Amino acid sequence: MANYKGHIVGGLLCNTAYIAAVKLAPGETLAATAGLLSQWQLLVALYVVAVLFSLWPDVDTNSKGQNIFYGLAFFADVLLIASSRLEAAAYLGLLAMTPIVGRHRGWTHSKLAMMLVPLPLVLVPYLHSSRLLPTMLLVYGAAVAGYFSHLLFDGLIVKGFRVKGSRYD
Repeated sequence: MANYKGHIVGGLLCNTAYIAAVKLAPGETLAATAGLLSQWQLLVALYVVAVLFSLWPDVDTNSKGQNIFYGLAFFADVLLIASSRLEAAAYLGLLAMTPIVGRHRGWTHSKLAMMLVPLPLVLVPYLHSSRLLPTMLLVYGAAVAGYFSHLLFDGLIVKGFRVKGSRYD
């Protein structure tokens, strides 16, 4: 089990691999989506999302990762509220609370959760405007990449692969 620093590094590395894969992938749809990656603000957002989701499965424990996650989530929620995006702020708050529904290393540490938990990042904006779909698919991919890194570093993806350095070892 990695500590919060390991999970942050894992999220950054997996997101970098994800962005490279999107940029190199063939196809018209992906090429148009990859064109969005030239916007530095979107790239920064993808890395923030990946780091948040690399920490998310462990936010149910009192830890440095929990402090970082909720600090960033609080800041993002304040920005959403200040820009009158109250519905998005409510969804972020709801998502941030979900880890406490269950025990540690329970449902939050599953491959199914890795795919389902970030899904509202695509579905909710798509319900409001289909124009947002390419951008939100990129955001979803970054969230899954960050989440994947957490499960990978905890040894739940590849048997025998586990990053040491947690107080829970």
